[in-house]
Amino acid sequence: MAKQKPNGLFINGSLKSSGVTFYSRSGRMVARSASSSQPKRRTRAQFVARQQLSHSCRLWTMLKMATDADPMFEKTPTAYARFRTLMRRTPVVFTAKVGPMAEAILLLPGMPVSDGVLPVVEQRLGEVDGVGALLTSLKAEDVKRGDILRLYTLRQTVEGRRPMVRIGADDLGVDDFREVDGCLALVDEGFADEMAGWALVHIRGAKCSSQQVVTRCTYYESFTTEKAFRTAARSYGGLTPEVE
Repeated sequence: MAKQKPNGLFINGSLKSSGVTFYSRSGRMVARSASSSQPKRRTRAQFVARQQLSHSCRLWTMLKMATDADPMFEKTPTAYARFRTLMRRTPVVFTAKVGPMAEAILLLPGMPVSDGVLPVVEQRLGEVDGVGALLTSLKAEDVKRGDILRLYTLRQTVEGRRPMVRIGADDLGVDDFREVDGCLALVDEGFADEMAGWALVHIRGAKCSSQQVVTRCTYYESFTTEKAFRTAARSYGGLTPEVE
């Protein structure tokens, strides 16, 4: 026996102003309250997670602006979701809800810039003949014809009292490197900059290596303290007491 279709006005959704939600059940329109008697919870753990997620979102936006193509991350289920997962390994920074720090973006050590199946290129900051350098584990013979070596440069700036990270990317070839102890290295005074970070990604077609930022920058550290946490939490109205 065919189900009888409802007649008249049919609404699925909410009227937030009146606090009522309408939905269909067995061909009839049913209304229920759209509001919850449960208070919004903001425990310490929840606040920490939300702060990390918010900051990761801002970093992702800047990373996407670095190249014409989308950032190279495994889609599990999306590139952005994978980026967020990897960002959980980085320090958590706390920023207030309002004011110049509300949308702060901080340069973090270990920030991922790519996620793929090619071997990870080990890299560290050092010196060659007294000049700053990015030293890698990559050998010239590891780079095949058509491969790209993409150098991400991240700079911590303060713009109008708001901390900001600007990210650029340059595609390099083996000839742009020097061989140091049998491995490829980039040598330039810029690699001594303590307000910058770098990550070299090995790209072969649609594949890439999984790389993280190396940096000497410690500017972010003042945003990781208990004082920063409490200041940020107060700006959001404080925390919900923990339930035993």
